[in-house]
Formats: sequence, C-alpha cells, structure tokens
Amino acid sequence: MNAPDDWTTTHDLAVVYIALAYGTDHELSDEELRVLKNALQARESMDKPAVHDLIVEAATIFTEREAQAEFRRAVEALASALSAAERRDTIRDLIRIAEADGVLLEREQGLIHTLAEAWSLKALSEDLLENTSAVVQRRGEDWGLIHELAFLYILVGHAAGEDLSARTVDVMVERLQEWQPEQSAKELRDVVRRALQVYAEQPKEGLIYDSVEALKEALSSTHRLTVLDDLHTVARADGHLTRAERDLISSLAQAWDVNVRMNGHGG
Repeated sequence: MNAPDDWTTTHDLAVVYIALAYGTDHELSDEELRVLKNALQARESMDKPAVHDLIVEAATIFTEREAQAEFRRAVEALASALSAAERRDTIRDLIRIAEADGVLLEREQGLIHTLAEAWSLKALSEDLLENTSAVVQRRGEDWGLIHELAFLYILVGHAAGEDLSARTVDVMVERLQEWQPEQSAKELRDVVRRALQVYAEQPKEGLIYDSVEALKEALSSTHRLTVLDDLHTVARADGHLTRAERDLISSLAQAWDVNVRMNGHGG
C-alpha cells in the first residue's frame, strides 16, 4: 500500500524507529520515546510539536496497516532516499533506541540485522550490537518454534492461576509430539521444561508478543487453527475451560486472524 501524498523521508524514518521501539515488544517506554524524538529532531529542523505530530502520523500508519509491510516499504524507500552516511547514522539511531530502556531484546537485534542486511551494513550492526551497553536478553540458540508452542501451552495452562498438573504436562507433550513425531517423549518433556524456565525467569509480556508473532509468521492459517485446538485441549486437560483460558485463546485467535468457537474448531 502506498504512503499518503504528503509522506516524507522523515516519516519513513519514524516508521522504522517505531517498528523497533514499539513493534518488537508492543511497548514504548518514555526513554525510548525521548531517544526516538531526539533522533528525528537531529535529522530535521523541526520543533517538538512538529516532531510529535510526525511520530503520531507514522505510528497511525504503522498500527492501522500491515506493520511488516509498512516496515519493508519504509526500508526500501530509505535505501534510495538516504546517503550511505545517513543509512549508517540510522543504524546507530536504532541501536540507541533499542538500548534506551536498558534491555536489548532478541527481536530488536533481529530487526536491526534485517535492516542492516538490506542496506549492506551487516558488519556495522554486528559491531554495534556486540559492544552494546544494554543487557542483552536472549533465549539461546536451542530455542525454536517447538519451544514457542510449548511456551503458549504453558501460558494457557497457567491462565487460571494454578500450577500445571501432571495431566496437563502429559497433554502438552502429546500435542507437541504431533508436531515433531521424530522426537521422544523425554525430549519433548525437556522442551516443556525449557519453556517453563523461560516463563518463570523472563518478563512475560514481550515474550508473549514474540511467540504470537513468530508462530503467525511461520505457520499457515490451517496450522494456526491446529495450535488453537491444541491450546483448547491443554486448557481442558484438568476437566473444564475457565473464563481466563477462554479469553486468552480468543485473543490469540484474533491476533492470528483465525475465527474459532470454544469447542476447539474453526468458526
């Protein structure tokens, strides 16, 4: 989709900055917003109200349209609109925005690498990320889509505020085995154990968003429907579906653009 007629290169910069600051964890901290505004003001001779209006315009485009498509469009537009030096400065701006809240998320690193590769600046991004002053939050190389599935199973299993029962864990392993039948039950219990560790040790909101987005990108709509059926089965492992579990599954279905009925089938 094309940008509005009065769209500028600075708007595209704002889209890229917002994709990093907000799009990676669905949060925009005061410090991230401050650094973002400063980065834009440094590019253009604009007063604070004008910068604020520009950010609102860019954020509206970003949230009301397909976010990833808007990010890709902005990256392509900036590749031709910016000089080599300006593209390098943009990478540095993104690092500063990512570092602003003191934590550099794995998803933020991925977005910076994606943009850097598109602009042939991979070496610069790797050097800046390697020397970051922020705490780097990683789940490790052993974390894959099967772990994302297990993480969502655990999220639903805990939705009612109760500890996971042995029966619920058994159901999780059974469902995971449908996805990776080549793995043994023991290996899949290790996957659940690993996901439980991440669930217990790391802030959940950003991780939930990451898992939802990762699975949306990786799975077809049919497979996303299968995951929702898995979650329904996990929720009912102890005999009944609570309102909290129902609401969580419904919100996931909405995020994945899938219609479901609470009998576990598509609507």
